[in-house]
Amino acid sequence: MSPSLPSLSSLASLPQEQQFQVLDTLFEPSPELHALMAPILANQTFSSYASLIDAVGGRMSALSAANSPTDKAVLVGILGSHPRLGRPKVAQSEHISELSKKEQAQLNTGAEELAERLRLLNAEYEEKFPGLRFVFVTKSNSVNDQD
Repeated sequence: MSPSLPSLSSLASLPQEQQFQVLDTLFEPSPELHALMAPILANQTFSSYASLIDAVGGRMSALSAANSPTDKAVLVGILGSHPRLGRPKVAQSEHISELSKKEQAQLNTGAEELAERLRLLNAEYEEKFPGLRFVFVTKSNSVNDQD
């Protein structure tokens, strides 16, 4: 069962905690992402969930282009909230999105060789880019773009 998202037309008028739940459904729970997007969610309307996702991507791209250590720390916090790919088990105390739980389950289904390869690649990536996680983004049909 896919997580449900509210109507886009109601997003700006929702309490901030519910707006953050939308972000947590589409991305990973991240206080840095919440702070980054709070003013935009409260004041901007979107034609589709894909356009909201694009707006988040635009804000993150702007952070990556900035020379500010604070902006870099925010970006690292957002990207670091994503679980490692192929991680065999997520601790109960970790908060990950429902979509990531499904992704992880697919990656861990009877593929011990793949899981080991992902573990090694994650370690290599994180050694080269401390504080970051390897993340790939795909446009998914699981997000209902209807208003």
